[in-house]
Amino acid sequence: GIETVGGVMSNVIKETLKSNQVNQTYSTNDDNQTTIKISVFEGERRETKNNHQLGEFDLNGIPPAPKGVPQIEVCFEIDANGILNVSASDLGTGK
Repeated sequence: GIETVGGVMSNVIKETLKSNQVNQTYSTNDDNQTTIKISVFEGERRETKNNHQLGEFDLNGIPPAPKGVPQIEVCFEIDANGILNVSASDLGTGK
């Protein structure tokens, strides 16, 4: 899953997958936010501090807008070798 406001874990991949790709949509937490940090975790605990961080990256270049307006799609994909790939894009701009 990924970390949301307040260090809360948003579980994306459940125990069993019906496909090798799962998409989840999120938004910004602050007005005019142009960057979102995507922190990826493994675990089932409610707070990310109690889970294992796998990595993080920034999505930059989000057009300034009121909080909650931008739609950010985070894609979790497991390849044929069992490797997890995570990407994010702003649905408004395609970036």
